[in-house]
Amino acid sequence: MSLFGRNKNKGKPPPIEPPSKLVEQAFTDLRVHVRLQEQSIATTEQFRVQLHEAMPKLVPYGSNQYAAVRAVLDWDHQIPSEYMLLRIYTAYSRHEARLLDTQIRARDQAIASDNLFPEFDLQDYGDLDASETYIAVLRPGSPSFEEFRFFSDWRKEVRPPVARAALSAVKQLESFQAAYRARQNDALGSAVVVGWVPPCLAESKAWAVEIWLVVEFDGQVGKANVFMVDSESLAITREYVTEVHVP
Repeated sequence: MSLFGRNKNKGKPPPIEPPSKLVEQAFTDLRVHVRLQEQSIATTEQFRVQLHEAMPKLVPYGSNQYAAVRAVLDWDHQIPSEYMLLRIYTAYSRHEARLLDTQIRARDQAIASDNLFPEFDLQDYGDLDASETYIAVLRPGSPSFEEFRFFSDWRKEVRPPVARAALSAVKQLESFQAAYRARQNDALGSAVVVGWVPPCLAESKAWAVEIWLVVEFDGQVGKANVFMVDSESLAITREYVTEVHVP
């Protein structure tokens, strides 16, 4: 299990800094992968400011506070690059912030030591342990996010009372009931709780619970109706259809 988690108490309490200030500092200190620098991509102050302005508002989970937020603009292992990855890593305590910074410095050193020729492949800044991880996909030269996703090792840890309340709210929807009746077959089962979703992705005030109802599946691909439920108000804040794939 990761050293990072939802309510860790290791280390001193984090400084009382609003998330917006820590995000602003992260973009001031934005790391840009050397392969992007060599292509003169995203190296201007203006572009850094535009990236910061495009960043959705971050809210830490539950009663946690951010002790640190780090931002890295990463490359796609292609020359010329077809897209870039903006990675946002957060830490809930000073202890976790030190661990995160240690990982980043180690990755810096590994990249520097392997950077012999511009055409050689290099490591990126992916797969670092953090309390919350956000990844945005962008095209070179554009600050517009084509995708924005959230990851964590605790995302699926929704307590049963919260899961039951969210499921109950979803099952009362006419859209859910219609999709349930129109399923390909009964073997697809009922709705399932996928995990936590931050407010910036659920379009909610509090952290939300993501629920899927698979309506089509042929063993490899299918479709699911997705519902986002505000964990405090139990309001349904988003509904959409997504594709389901077996890796």
